[in-house]
Amino acid sequence: MPASSPASPSIYESDRDPGPFIPFIQAVGRGEKLKRDLTYEESVLALRQIVQQDCSAAQAGAFLVTQRVKGEAVDEVRGFTELLRTETITQIRPKVDGLLDLAVPYDGKEKTAQLAPAIALILAEAGMPVLLHGDEGVPTKAGIGPGPVLRAMGIADDLAPEAVERMLESVGVGYLSAARFAPQWHALLPLRRQFGLRTVLNSVEKLLNPANAPYQVSGFFHGNYIERLRAVQTGAKRSFIVQGEEGSVEMAIGRKSHVFAEDPADDLILDPVALGHSGRVRVPGPADAAGHAALNAAVLASTEGDAAEQVCLTVGVILFLFDLAQSVQDGIERARRTIERGAAQARLDRAAAFNGA
Repeated sequence: MPASSPASPSIYESDRDPGPFIPFIQAVGRGEKLKRDLTYEESVLALRQIVQQDCSAAQAGAFLVTQRVKGEAVDEVRGFTELLRTETITQIRPKVDGLLDLAVPYDGKEKTAQLAPAIALILAEAGMPVLLHGDEGVPTKAGIGPGPVLRAMGIADDLAPEAVERMLESVGVGYLSAARFAPQWHALLPLRRQFGLRTVLNSVEKLLNPANAPYQVSGFFHGNYIERLRAVQTGAKRSFIVQGEEGSVEMAIGRKSHVFAEDPADDLILDPVALGHSGRVRVPGPADAAGHAALNAAVLASTEGDAAEQVCLTVGVILFLFDLAQSVQDGIERARRTIERGAAQARLDRAAAFNGA
């Protein structure tokens, strides 16, 4: 009878000491009466262990899912964000004035058009340089983000952080891939794909602000989360949250979009009637990144069509928020003129010609 081979280790076995992480799971995962929010300091310690993979995948998953059920507290989001920004990402320091961190969801668009590239290029031409950042295949949607769209438009989306810094200085637009500027964060994707749920990580990645930009516009959707996130935006001077399409920054034509400021007294609610919009318009998303790229290119070439109208509205609101337009309508007209005189197309050509040098 052949000698028996040694049993394969169980996937649940680990040589890690499970003890240090258990209190974090217990804090957020106990019953209704015993669960509690983590403090800021506990949040830093917990995410540090997850990012450095000092806890097991099972522990990380249990923590993130039970925290999702509990609901993320402000100090938890603040602690996670601070840990990531100070210890795990490569920050850049482009020599540009008035930089905007346009923080769109890393899990992309699934049903509607990904128009962040066109928005960024028009804003840059209007005097507001823009940094985009993201990743690919991010749950839960694993939709189309700005990176693949920029790539399909001929714009580099996989540059080293120092090259993106130069691109911002040269062209006024740049894109940072998480695989480049946040490799430890990027390495968590296989774990995150196993949940089938959004977690706090989906919120925190939009707050990374890897250029420490003075201005930030981020996209979120659910109102209860937005109220918690007002205080944790990371624009060094001013930040706004847009309740846009699919939780991104695009503001829909004909919708009473809400823009949340750090102080509720400074909120902006768009009045569709006052802007001359009679009905709700959706801009459906093409099937692939190439289709989204073609839609963005069409917007930069002409003000005709629903996509161009949505882009001009979004650009107009952002220009108004940061005092680059006297009103939303004035900002919309500035965006339209930028397209009509060919300046947006010229900015695209310059971005496409940048090779990292």
